[in-house]
Amino acid sequence: MCGIAGVVGYREDGRTDTREVTALRDAQSHRGPDDAGTWISPDGRVGLGHRRLSIIDLSPGGHQPMAAAGGRYQLVFNGEIYNFEALRAELQRLGFAFQSQSDTEVILHGYRAWGRGLLGRLRGMFAFALHDRDERETLLARDPLGIKPLYTLDDGSRLCFASEVQALRSVVGGGDVDPEGLASYLRWGSIVPPRTLYSRIRALPAGCWQRVRDRSVDEPTEYFRIEDCFGAADEMDEEEAHARLRDALLESARAHLVSDVPVGVFLSGGVDSAALLGLMSETGEASLRTITLAFDVEGLDESALARTSADLYGSEHTEVKIGVDEIGDRMPDAIRSLDQPTVDGVNSYFVSEAAVRAGLKVAIAGVGGDELFGGYGSFARIPRIRRTHDALSRLPLLQPAHLARGVDALPAWRWRSRMSLALDFGGSPAGAYFAERGINTAQETRALLAPELADAADAYDPVDELARRLRAEDLPEEERVSAFELRQYLQVQLLRDIDAVSMRHSLEVRPPLVDCELLRAVAKIPARHRLSGPAKRMLREAPRPPVANAIWNRTKQGFTLPFDHWLRTGRIALDLPEHPCLQGAAVQRVRDGFERGNLHFSRVWQLLVLRDFLT
Repeated sequence: MCGIAGVVGYREDGRTDTREVTALRDAQSHRGPDDAGTWISPDGRVGLGHRRLSIIDLSPGGHQPMAAAGGRYQLVFNGEIYNFEALRAELQRLGFAFQSQSDTEVILHGYRAWGRGLLGRLRGMFAFALHDRDERETLLARDPLGIKPLYTLDDGSRLCFASEVQALRSVVGGGDVDPEGLASYLRWGSIVPPRTLYSRIRALPAGCWQRVRDRSVDEPTEYFRIEDCFGAADEMDEEEAHARLRDALLESARAHLVSDVPVGVFLSGGVDSAALLGLMSETGEASLRTITLAFDVEGLDESALARTSADLYGSEHTEVKIGVDEIGDRMPDAIRSLDQPTVDGVNSYFVSEAAVRAGLKVAIAGVGGDELFGGYGSFARIPRIRRTHDALSRLPLLQPAHLARGVDALPAWRWRSRMSLALDFGGSPAGAYFAERGINTAQETRALLAPELADAADAYDPVDELARRLRAEDLPEEERVSAFELRQYLQVQLLRDIDAVSMRHSLEVRPPLVDCELLRAVAKIPARHRLSGPAKRMLREAPRPPVANAIWNRTKQGFTLPFDHWLRTGRIALDLPEHPCLQGAAVQRVRDGFERGNLHFSRVWQLLVLRDFLT
């Protein structure tokens, strides 16, 4: 787990130097405090930079940029390859000689052996840039499920890249606010790749590669589709489904423990982290450490439930006590760590900090369980939105689109936006999903944007854009909510946010439930078994012994903080943004609606977070 950076000149005047690449690299020093390296090609057209957080092969042999074939290939890599030992053995049989014990070198020789076919062989989380001197081209790539980030900036003669948006922005410049990126944020609460908040910076989408060649930059090419995993499920009874799921989960748990430093587990009072701890305890690996935040407010504190799991599975458990008011006071630090605006993510900032204080470099997170096993309320609500919309569509005097316009004309009230979205978009799978996960309507977004940017509210169609990124017609109907949650909420928001805030503390976070091999195995299990209630039952029953009843029987809560209370009492000041891209009167109306109790706190929180990224 590291930070990567670079500059690749693709026209004759495209040049870089050590100072520029080093500045781009060191703007991400928090991502890799253990080592740093820079390589500049003899002609000055390519520069690669790397900050290292040493996890596998702690020796100098893991230093990057790493070269192969007499310097023909140069690589900078961020992430972990969990099957690197198997790939290494295969490459050795093909005649490749290794100089280190690192997974980085496996990528180098794997590319020499298989070219871009290597990408389908890698199991793990990764973003890398690999330069081929002889072919005069550089390959950029991201892992299939989008765990590790990669951002680019094309200045017309060079493609600059980094692991963080703000690194590019601080060294090369990000340009003005991207109107459609801002519209994406206002509609979803996160920014959908390839857009970012800034007009010159783009995100390489998950499961894509991009090639920079002499005189040109190729468009990103998709090499992985979630739709291809969710084919026809195998026929099986519930007993076989349990057995196959348990085997797949155990195998993923074992793979994610590959490390040359201790691995810990973020342990909450929920099913996901408890089940992962139970599965990992069965692998026979070294004793596991667990970490939990203990809050000073009873309704938020899950430390007693976390201790129940730690005792059940025999982990070395650490509780880090923290005051809720302290978190509120430090919220500006957490927001700045996000790299881009998002309505989620700050929770993980504090538990990541606690893990590092406890001496960890690697932590396991339970993210992904809700998407695979139907843990969200969206699995029930989205089909209900579709049914209601279809029923209304059959009534000539109650057409949903007409009703939506009527709802929009009503005075602001807490659920107006949600009802309007459901009426407006509930007629298609992607539309019903947006009705569930979206925040602002087109009308609300247009009102917030400055007049010269307001057309972006119409140009950016969140439903059409989602339908292009995930083709629901290629999926069995019973798998569509899972696939949408994986493609949108998990990839665009949860994984991106966790990476940004954990790496701010130099912590590697691994999500064993977000794994291509696991996804393929899980998708073979019929949804009637995997998603059968109560939610996540099969995940709960996978470890031996199963997750404790005290955790299983509780109401789903998640890692929540009292944002509404903080905002209403002034613990977090309602300093909403004043910026030329926004209409001040509309921003003030959002604040007034929240203070009168007519709007959910997320509407002001969204704008409050945005403020820090408009400076």
